Amino acid sequence: MDPDNQPSIQMIADKVGLSKATVSRVLRNVPGHKAETRDKIMKVAKELGYSSHPIMSAVMSSVRFKKTAQFSPIIAEIHCQPWGRKRAWNMEVLRKHVHKQAHNLGYRIEEFSWFNPEMKPQRLMDIIRARGIRGVILEHFMDSNMDLEVDVSDLAMVSIGGGLRSPQLHKIEVNYFGGLLMAFKKLRAYGYRRLGVALPRFFETMSEFKREGALHIAHQDMDPDARIPIFHMDDDEPFTGLKPWLDRYNPDCVLGVGRSLEKELKRLGYKFPKDMGFAHLGWHPAYEDLAGVNPSWGTIGETAVNQVVEQLNRNAYGVPEHPLRILIDGTWVDGKSVNIPANSGTFNGIL
Repeated sequence: MDPDNQPSIQMIADKVGLSKATVSRVLRNVPGHKAETRDKIMKVAKELGYSSHPIMSAVMSSVRFKKTAQFSPIIAEIHCQPWGRKRAWNMEVLRKHVHKQAHNLGYRIEEFSWFNPEMKPQRLMDIIRARGIRGVILEHFMDSNMDLEVDVSDLAMVSIGGGLRSPQLHKIEVNYFGGLLMAFKKLRAYGYRRLGVALPRFFETMSEFKREGALHIAHQDMDPDARIPIFHMDDDEPFTGLKPWLDRYNPDCVLGVGRSLEKELKRLGYKFPKDMGFAHLGWHPAYEDLAGVNPSWGTIGETAVNQVVEQLNRNAYGVPEHPLRILIDGTWVDGKSVNIPANSGTFNGIL
């Protein structure tokens, strides 16, 4: 049968009198269903011509030879930020979308922490395997030189964000490079000419200096006297040197991340947007009073789940020969911290 003319899962569900979700799980060989339920769905699917689908063929073979599925319909989400660190808003958005997308695809999420002081990484991986889990999402290491040093040969895995050095897994990332170029394009359209970028140094290291690279590109299209070098904030004393940087370069708009930078600028006497504009490069709804770039962490979470499920469906385990790096574009969000010309319209799309 032509794959393009295959019956839909809903058609099969209607004929067997079961939910679409149940039929979908059975067709994907997810365990946990009675034998008679599986046999009923398989029979109807075959009658309707669905058996030519590659996944369906594998399931039919499993039923025919009474094989038991070797993996559980669970995906492990391993939180990789430092133990005890309060989860930021964007990380909660990521987590919620991971759970939601997993549910949509017939899976559920079980959460673990890589840096749990009561459990070494190898023990963590042993527990995951013992529970029959073969799909794993590694969520956003903060260390830019992280090596797992554990066997992942029987796991379908993706890594979210920067930080992981080895093994080289499929990776889902914020498009930091494109996000900064988007912000520059939008703010220049609003009339800003001297754009200053202030970012934590470890953020740039972790993201392989993507925003700094984008800044270099953006400067090529600007007057030389309007090119302001990036201000790096160090961990111990992030705002040492900020006032001299502001006095020397006199930016008309500052782009950065976190409430701390915003508060420091206000402490120095700047008012937004009267004295200067301010754009948040990691915007989320808690910053509704600010303009900025929403990194789309929800889409990142959904994409990570999709990638793991796709690998499970192909029985693709271990370190890939050619790891994918998937960049998710952010969106611009207008806010009261910048002057918006009356004739500018609205802009909430990607560039």
